Amino acid sequence: MSVLGTTVFKVPKLGETGFKIDQINEQKQKQKQAQLQKQVDGTGAEKAYMENAMGLTGIYKQIADAEYSVFRKAAIEFEQTGSSRAEAAMKKAAGELTYSVTAGRSILDVAGKEYVTNKANGFKDVALSPEEASDLYSGFTNRTGEVIVKNGQVMVKDGDTFVPATQSTYLQSSVNINNSLVLPRTITQGKYVNFSSFLNETRGAISAGSSAGNAQGRVNTLFEQKYQDKQFQADVLTAYAVSQDDGLGMVEDPNKISAEQLSQIAELGGNEEIVAQAKEWYKARVLNSVPPLWNAGSSSSGVGAGTDYNLSVQDNATIKITGGALKDSEGKLVEDADGNQQYEPRDIELTSYMALPSNIQGKGLVDATLRDKYSIVGLGIADGMLKVERNVYEGGLDVESMLSGKYSVDIVPITKQVYGKMPAKSKLLIEQKLAEQGYSTDEIKKLVAGESLDVKGVLD
Repeated sequence: MSVLGTTVFKVPKLGETGFKIDQINEQKQKQKQAQLQKQVDGTGAEKAYMENAMGLTGIYKQIADAEYSVFRKAAIEFEQTGSSRAEAAMKKAAGELTYSVTAGRSILDVAGKEYVTNKANGFKDVALSPEEASDLYSGFTNRTGEVIVKNGQVMVKDGDTFVPATQSTYLQSSVNINNSLVLPRTITQGKYVNFSSFLNETRGAISAGSSAGNAQGRVNTLFEQKYQDKQFQADVLTAYAVSQDDGLGMVEDPNKISAEQLSQIAELGGNEEIVAQAKEWYKARVLNSVPPLWNAGSSSSGVGAGTDYNLSVQDNATIKITGGALKDSEGKLVEDADGNQQYEPRDIELTSYMALPSNIQGKGLVDATLRDKYSIVGLGIADGMLKVERNVYEGGLDVESMLSGKYSVDIVPITKQVYGKMPAKSKLLIEQKLAEQGYSTDEIKKLVAGESLDVKGVLD
């Protein structure tokens, strides 16, 4: 008979075994829950809501809160079940929540910037009073709507029907009345509503006139040609309609014309009698302004002075120029829809300026770069350099081209070569005038050669 071994086998108690099994299962459950929570967090919906909710107001907060409620419900079900169905529902709710809060916040931010920007400039470009604009902004941001949840889908009443919130006009990416703050703009006056704008463009024709009457004739020709332009006709009619000076006086402030008022003015275009009155009214004011301008040039600067060779100097002059002809990237001239050449207008500040009478202007000169002819109609000094004011004609110097208005006005530094082509009488008068104003012989030689004196010379 064999002797039994002495090894003792311990049999675990059932309660202890069960406890350990429960521990293992609990740990697995925690791991599973952590993984599910990680998936929930991974949607980014919760983070998007928390970061944007405080900035939402009105209907956008209504939609966001409803979307968040749907998302949390779907997320809880997913955490509890981990089913693919619950996961799909959660991800759908997360996407709609994220879209709703970010789109809503963006729309409200844009509206806020629109309001603040216009408030900063006193609502001068808005056809509303500051109080009306403020009420419109407040109404837009705080308006509410009907928002419901149906079958796990957030719905908003859009018009007469309920549609999914993310598909509503409130959250559309394209601009519409429900997702945009619209501060109605005043209508900016057309370029020629102020007739002085047209006069500025005829400055070369006025200065080229041999007499006040001749200058008027040139400007009248330019006006009749310009009047063929439909946009110019519209500006002429608008000028007549808004003016308090024997015009129709249809608006209280000519600098602010509302869309409704502009529409009323446009309707006048169908009345031939009013259109004819507008044309004569506008042209009379243009032509009546020509003689004073011509005479002023004749007496103070020699413009249009006929046989008058007296050059006087204007200090600190501002010369309006059209600039060079605009060209595209291929070097082609840029024209508007009506075929009119486009220029780059700007002001040029000169410390002194002298205009040349028509009979001693430098004419028939050719620009080697532009390959266009030009006239030198005046000279000025800026930054210690002598510069020439030019009328550059695209079509040459024939009468038709000169009266067509197709020229640009610019100011460029003079060169020795250009100065050499000036009429002898012009050069003599220019050098005499420079000498009278205190420039030495050496300084005059530098100036007419296109060299800088390295000082801001003033003819005084």
